[in-house]
Amino acid sequence: MPDDDDGDMTMSEMDFQQQSLMSLEEYLELDEDVRRDSEVVEGHLVAREPRDRPHQKTAFRLANALEAAVLKYRAAHSGGTAPCYEINTEVPVRLWDVPLTVRKPDAIVHHCRAQFETLEAADAVLVAEVISRWSQSRDRIHKMGEYAKALIPHYLIVQFDERGATILEHYALVGTDASYSRIGITHRDRDIWALSLTTPFEIQIGWQDLEVALPA
Repeated sequence: MPDDDDGDMTMSEMDFQQQSLMSLEEYLELDEDVRRDSEVVEGHLVAREPRDRPHQKTAFRLANALEAAVLKYRAAHSGGTAPCYEINTEVPVRLWDVPLTVRKPDAIVHHCRAQFETLEAADAVLVAEVISRWSQSRDRIHKMGEYAKALIPHYLIVQFDERGATILEHYALVGTDASYSRIGITHRDRDIWALSLTTPFEIQIGWQDLEVALPA
């Protein structure tokens, strides 16, 4: 008979571990307040990191700038109906189901979906995280790896201060590997544009677009 102390997991233990992981149905049945402040990583519910007002405002400015780029793209599109893109902030994105992983990017560009449909990784074309001192490893290591594994084409990391965004890092999938390559990094005190892309459509965002408005 096998030795129970040899470190190998028995079939019953594996079944129990699998059963204890959260399913999508269980996640959707959670209280709305719990879901708002949580993500699911490998089947485990985890609390989101705290986000102060400058963080929130920077993410909001980025989302507004991306929204303006979408509107400009649609207005300039010719030859039929333009592909439909939406901008959202802090909405759940189902990266994969087994084990369930659901993340909430600070900002996301995604294909249009019905209002109450849960977004999937395949819907996303660009996700962005505004990085704080307490989210360095989560955004640079864990989320970056997960978004790449889920084959989301573009990933932005934004650093900020009291004035707004200071540094913007752009990563993208290149080739067939499910890993990001750094496409560029821009600095507020050096570069004219914070972000300049041609795919999935033309996006040009200036630093002034990412400034946090000060109280009057």
